[in-house]
Amino acid sequence: MTLRPSRFIVIACLMLATLIAAGCSESPQEKYNDATSNLNDAKKARKQAQEKVADAREKVQDAQKNLKQAQNKLQQARQKVISATQAVNQTVSDEVLFRTLQKKLLDNDEFSKSAISVGVNQRVVTLTGTVPDQDTRKKAVQAVRSQPGVESVNDQLQVSNGKNDASQSGGGDTGQHDNTGQSGAGNS
Repeated sequence: MTLRPSRFIVIACLMLATLIAAGCSESPQEKYNDATSNLNDAKKARKQAQEKVADAREKVQDAQKNLKQAQNKLQQARQKVISATQAVNQTVSDEVLFRTLQKKLLDNDEFSKSAISVGVNQRVVTLTGTVPDQDTRKKAVQAVRSQPGVESVNDQLQVSNGKNDASQSGGGDTGQHDNTGQSGAGNS
């Protein structure tokens, strides 16, 4: 069988086109190599993610351990406060509170322009007298309220800035109390 040149050219072109097309697409080996590379990249990314999760878990466990220790310390501190408060309440007397509060108010320069009297009955403190302004009044009440052993404060202080209306009287936070216990006037 003899080929004519024109047919030969057509067959050669077809073969060349097939070779070119085959060269443009990946061979099975190249496809396998690409898939293997992608698999290895995915495994590496998975391993890194697992390591990050493990690190995060370790940090969470450490944080939980620290939280538990802090909660235990807080509970111990609360117990100490309860015990100390009970000891104060068992040993405190109206006389001791009166002397302590009177000294506290007399020794504080913030109350130097005030005339505050302290009365104590069954650990309820009544403050009477005058102070120059509302800020001084709040500080005096807070100073007394923060004293260990004080059950409550009856604020009857008056602001003496020339205005003596009902809005400036203390009114008290515990109601009226009998002031027959120790009391004293202090120009602190």
